Amino acid sequence: MITKVKALDFQTITTPGGYQPGGGIDGSTSAVEKLISNTLVVLTVIAGIAFVLYFLLGGLNWITAGGDKGKIDKAKGMMTGGAIGLIIIVLSYSITWIVSAALGLNILEPGVLIQGLTFN
Repeated sequence: MITKVKALDFQTITTPGGYQPGGGIDGSTSAVEKLISNTLVVLTVIAGIAFVLYFLLGGLNWITAGGDKGKIDKAKGMMTGGAIGLIIIVLSYSITWIVSAALGLNILEPGVLIQGLTFN
């Protein structure tokens, strides 16, 4: 039996919390939603880049330590600090998701929260 495959409509694809060109979530993207979403994206990207740079600098310091115990310990501290920072970023998203699911909120998609607000 041959089944008909429906063509994918690329206009309906959305990303959670991101800016949606051409209307956004349910046709209305507010300036506050864009601000919150873009701020979260920028902070996450900055944190990721900071981790990579800090970890690479720690590795470079370790390589150039020349056997000096103090420099090696400092380099290990930099690499450990970078790894702990990355773990904190991942855990913060996980905890936020768990709390939002437990409370029935959609914290990681600020546009949905904003659309639910009513002003009297």
